[in-house]
Amino acid sequence: MIKGLILSFHLFAVISSFAQSQEHEVLTLLNAVRTNPKKFAETYALPYIKENELEKNRYAKSLLQDLKQTKPMGALQVSEALIKVARYHAKDMGTTGNTGHESTDGTPFHIRVRTQSKAQGMIAENCAYGQTSALDFVMQLLIDDGIESLGHRKNILEPKYQWIGIAIEPHKTYRTNCVMDFAERF
Repeated sequence: MIKGLILSFHLFAVISSFAQSQEHEVLTLLNAVRTNPKKFAETYALPYIKENELEKNRYAKSLLQDLKQTKPMGALQVSEALIKVARYHAKDMGTTGNTGHESTDGTPFHIRVRTQSKAQGMIAENCAYGQTSALDFVMQLLIDDGIESLGHRKNILEPKYQWIGIAIEPHKTYRTNCVMDFAERF
């Protein structure tokens, strides 16, 4: 009983500290786009695209079209294990100045995520760099400018993903970096 209370308190403390951070803002925006894509398009995406003069950008246009056609899905739940994995990778990239999904020791993301978090089913990772706000990070990944596969957007809008860990850390080259690790289940 006491062990369960301690674990519950620890989890509450982790979620509480997470809730007070920019990472929580990212989670809020991710869940806004997942649970109501059309409203997100009207409330956030369209004003953001117009403000940043991206109207002629084919990736921005395709995002708006995708959001019109995307059906609402479940909100992402926070996973302490995925937060730890994301934090490890964000700090690793930040101190070395590297980018991408491979750790500096050569470990690919799928090995790192599965080994360190015990995630099962589908997994994915999004990395973004140089942004100063939660909305900037989320929009960078949703627009996915220059990424032909639109992989980051697809990860965010994948209904099978139920769990996420988000970490934002300083980056030696790009000032900031954000890592999002997704999992279907544990």
